[in-house]
Amino acid sequence: MPANLPPEAKDKWALVESARNPREKIIRMQEFLSVVPKHKGTMKLCGRIKKKIALLRKEVEEQKQKRTGRSGPKLFIEKEGAAQVALLGLTNVGKSCFLSVVTNANVTISPVAYTTIKPEPGILNVEDMQLQIVE
Repeated sequence: MPANLPPEAKDKWALVESARNPREKIIRMQEFLSVVPKHKGTMKLCGRIKKKIALLRKEVEEQKQKRTGRSGPKLFIEKEGAAQVALLGLTNVGKSCFLSVVTNANVTISPVAYTTIKPEPGILNVEDMQLQIVE
């Protein structure tokens, strides 16, 4: 650090170094930047601090995405054939039965509501085309 920083800035930097998690560190670094005098001697210091803030923000965003990506089954079915058609409707109206009869897909059919929990694909041959039906 340059020797011409005011004592207040040095105190703020001590808070930055004592911060534990990335979010707290970002806040402390922004406070530090607000008290650093802006002149030719502190340009590189400010640039390095801004770069560290950007890296910490990116790290926080990656952690958020990892947390949200963990839960639940995979709801994406890769497209096969000429088109992908989705079967939508109320519960217990025969979507699973229709899918198994038309496409010969191995789908669980039951009179109990919400038997199908994840998307179930099936291939329907129409003339020389293949349509993927997803329930």
